[in-house]
Amino acid sequence: MYKYFTKYWKSYLLGALFLIGVNLLAAYIPQLIKKAINLLQNQSITPETLSSSINEILLTLLGSALIMAFLRTKSRHVIFGIGRQIEFDLKKDIFNHLVHLEPAFFENKKAGDLISIITNDVQSFRALGGFAILNIMNSTIAFSVIVPLMWQVNSTLTISFLSLVPILIGFVTYLSKAIKTHQQKVTEMLGSISHFIEQNLSGIHIIKSYGQEEAEIKRFKEQNHDLLEEYLHLIKARSFISPIMKVVASLGFILLLYIGGGAVLKSNFSLGDFAAYSLYIERLIWPIATLGWLITIVYRVQVSSRRITEVLNIKAQIADADGAEEVSEFKDSIQLHSLGAQILKGQKIGIVGPIGSGKSILAQKLMRLKDCEKNEIFIDGIDIKNIKIDSLRKIINMVPQETFLFSTSIAENIAYGVDISDEEVEKYSKAACFHEEIHKFPDGYQTVVGERGITLSGGQRQRVAIARALAINPDILILDDSLSSIDDHIASQILTNIHELRKGKTTIFITHKLQIIQNAENIFVMDKFNIVEQGRHQELLRSPHEDSVYKQLWYKASNLIKKEGELSND
Repeated sequence: MYKYFTKYWKSYLLGALFLIGVNLLAAYIPQLIKKAINLLQNQSITPETLSSSINEILLTLLGSALIMAFLRTKSRHVIFGIGRQIEFDLKKDIFNHLVHLEPAFFENKKAGDLISIITNDVQSFRALGGFAILNIMNSTIAFSVIVPLMWQVNSTLTISFLSLVPILIGFVTYLSKAIKTHQQKVTEMLGSISHFIEQNLSGIHIIKSYGQEEAEIKRFKEQNHDLLEEYLHLIKARSFISPIMKVVASLGFILLLYIGGGAVLKSNFSLGDFAAYSLYIERLIWPIATLGWLITIVYRVQVSSRRITEVLNIKAQIADADGAEEVSEFKDSIQLHSLGAQILKGQKIGIVGPIGSGKSILAQKLMRLKDCEKNEIFIDGIDIKNIKIDSLRKIINMVPQETFLFSTSIAENIAYGVDISDEEVEKYSKAACFHEEIHKFPDGYQTVVGERGITLSGGQRQRVAIARALAINPDILILDDSLSSIDDHIASQILTNIHELRKGKTTIFITHKLQIIQNAENIFVMDKFNIVEQGRHQELLRSPHEDSVYKQLWYKASNLIKKEGELSND
């Protein structure tokens, strides 16, 4: 994680230079006040000389204060800006890393926890890179500049004051263990509650359908209460720090009054020295007071760093092999060596089989959403494991079973991933038989479909997804049960449009509706992750084998259609 800080070392150096200027002026101003007080005590100078000297000191004080304010503002602008930049870099890198991980990773990871990492945990690094480092620099410079001046004024008093610092560190160390424990629990609970909220908002229709609003409110209340309790424990541990800091600061002034006051009475310490020394103590109070906050931030970062590093260290299981090739187009055929089948360019292919037979897994392997074995699948004679993933997914596109739409307009969902005109959006919408329904929506193609397309029906979502795939116009298009929620007569028209639009291109239909693939040039019948039959529709029906999987599927589908027809007639 150090790289996120070291890359901005030049900016940190600039900020440090500003802080050096601030602290030099902070040390110089007490000297001016000391000089002014000593002049006022001096009975030997004339009123005119005194007035002139005091006016000169006041102007110098004003100028110094203005310059110090400017430098302090610049230091905060530079260093707080670095904190924001580190936050930006971390969010970018975490997101980039996540989107390159295979879908299987997200099946076993809570979405809310990942959201918490990319928001709450990253904020800890912003605080460290900005506020914490600024105060560490400022404290280091302040002690380096001011302590020698304090020593020069009165070494005994300075030793007494500095002896308070180890006492302070001891208290903070004692409290730090509790702070770290509670901070870790709070961070983990934030992830859990984020996941809970994300699930409830995504499944709000299910919650309402089952009348579980009160049950979910109760569950959220319990989780929120646990988080509150843990936060209160953390605040309780933190709350001791600020009073301790103030006590230490007060002890510093008590020492000044006791030791310094005695020295003034003995004429070993001028009033000017006393005033300057009190200002020096005041300058060091803030660096000491921020120590507690710095400790808290450090522990937050330790917890967050572990969670962020765990995510960033996860290696993508599906990645480009060394020497992987770019493929710009599909020229000849797909060889499914392990299944003993091939798909030729321009063919319309059907893939059918019982539930769980491996149809969708084959589709995911073709796109390398799931990884395959070496020498298992070849495209144009190249093992897909030796094809760059980005280029592979440019020639192959899939409309999956679970249709996902973004919470944006219908037009933007159709044009996702391509730069097409409004006319082309309508063209592909018509091909998916969705254009005729657009007038039902309040803003036509600009209607926002809601989270995951929730304002649309299942069939409407599938048609938008089909229009989106047709707009991309890949060399190989896989429709994975993408017509399951669409009425048969509309599905038939969509098929006609797809065949017309995709002449000369390869289209693979994975379906349970066998009537969809009656005219396919080849049908693969899968069972137990193997292709057990292949051929055209009529060839498969004429199979002499009574236990033919395709025949069983066809007769089952035919009987179901017949029963549906009888019910509709009744």
